[in-house]
Amino acid sequence: MRIRADSDARYADFLNLVKTTPALGDYAHRMWIRHQDALARAIAQDLGVTPDDPRSAALARFALETSALAQRADDPERAVDAAFDLLEHGWSAPAPRFGDGRD
Repeated sequence: MRIRADSDARYADFLNLVKTTPALGDYAHRMWIRHQDALARAIAQDLGVTPDDPRSAALARFALETSALAQRADDPERAVDAAFDLLEHGWSAPAPRFGDGRD
């Protein structure tokens, strides 16, 4: 689910509170990452590998951490696109062209 902070001023205020309060930020991160095992199992099942396959856990962790990357980025959508491009194509994939000189 993707919610834009500018869609509701109260949500933007909430996000700012979480981002500027280390204890809340740490808690939010722990609550998000707690889904890693369930996501890893779902990935393993989808790929037809054993539930303890470390690649599934790594993929789940990477996907979940993309949220934190996006929250720190100047351009969150670009950060998410870049992260999932890596997941889909690997490191050898060419960097996406955004036409702004940042690539």
